[in-house]
Amino acid sequence: MKKINLNIFKNKDDNFSRVALSPIRRAKDIFRNFLTMIFSLFSLSLLVYIVVYICVSGGKYLTWDFITSNYNEQSYTLKSVSGFNINDDLRTFTFKDNSDGVYQSKKWGVSFKEKKGNQGNYLISIHEVCANSYFNDLIDYNNKVFSTGYEDTYVFYLYVDNENGEEVECDKDNIEKFVETLDSSTSIGSLSIRTFGGGIRGSLLSTLYLVLITLLIALPIGTGGAIYLSMFSKKNLLNKIIRSLIDMTSAIPSIIFGFLGILIFIPFINSTAGSNGSSILAGSLTLVVMLIPTIVKTTEESIIALPKGYMDSSLALGASKTETIFKIILPNALPGIVTSIILSIGRIIGESAALIFVMGTSAADNVLLNQSATTLSTHIWMLLNASEVPNYGSACAVRIIILIIVFILSALSKIVQYRYYKKIKRA
Repeated sequence: MKKINLNIFKNKDDNFSRVALSPIRRAKDIFRNFLTMIFSLFSLSLLVYIVVYICVSGGKYLTWDFITSNYNEQSYTLKSVSGFNINDDLRTFTFKDNSDGVYQSKKWGVSFKEKKGNQGNYLISIHEVCANSYFNDLIDYNNKVFSTGYEDTYVFYLYVDNENGEEVECDKDNIEKFVETLDSSTSIGSLSIRTFGGGIRGSLLSTLYLVLITLLIALPIGTGGAIYLSMFSKKNLLNKIIRSLIDMTSAIPSIIFGFLGILIFIPFINSTAGSNGSSILAGSLTLVVMLIPTIVKTTEESIIALPKGYMDSSLALGASKTETIFKIILPNALPGIVTSIILSIGRIIGESAALIFVMGTSAADNVLLNQSATTLSTHIWMLLNASEVPNYGSACAVRIIILIIVFILSALSKIVQYRYYKKIKRA
């Protein structure tokens, strides 16, 4: 047998690639590689620009109050008791916070501070109300003492009884004038306060409910379908039809599922759960139909990838097929199932087109399963379309939260897949 001289490949000038490729072919390869690099860099630059823009635009809006507060503001209009005159009952007040930036009304026993609202504008917030403050004696227009409290509220309008009967527009530019006017008054004719709105607490809760309900329904169905297709189904016409339907469902645009939800799931939930129109339950059922193909395909692939010896060894030891599936196959395929769950959660959080139809676009602070609500994605759509001036800052802040969640889910998916394939290689 003739030996092959491998030394001919050691010299770079005489290697195989240079000898085999003509100058024209090498030029074409260099040009193709150059184009690939250019387009890759363009895509990467565009992605980096989008992420940086979102972080810069939404970072200043992303606060703890933004995450935990309600979206809708609550308004209250208060006044002093009829015939009240502050000079008839002078009191002494002790404030806990005397730091800079706090404006105290030592006559009324209340302090104020500039605070940035969730919409990015600065407001006059009620910072501290002393225990014996006159503000604790204010009444509403039903002549009932205001007992809700002043926590997380800001002043919207003030009309006081003094020599001039002044009214004050309450914004950050005249907080000093506001306190001076309040101190010059003998009683309050009208005080409008509002709670800080614009938060996403309700949308976060509705997203959590949507994820839990959708997975609770879709996961058993999808896992059961994967077990049937991989372990029980014969390769016949029915099997081909089922697989074709699964593949076809995966390719349908999500907005089509929104129409499906309007035609089927909304009437069903209205008749069974006492709903009146769009609801979280209708959105969950719509997403179930969308996610089942993903769960089936991912789980089936993880089951098929297991060594055939697992099944054969279990059956040889006398275990039934059902026992083998639930005690051997599924535990070993668990990483693949977890991956399908993580991918499904990411799909639920990022979905918007279908949910606009079946869940609505009205943010709810009191989240109920049979009522309309917004998820994080549809909350963004609402912020950009609720008024003539889109709220890009708050929308970008919500996008940051979604990016963080998706990044964490993607990292978890990669970790699970790595450990999964590492375990298979060892087997």
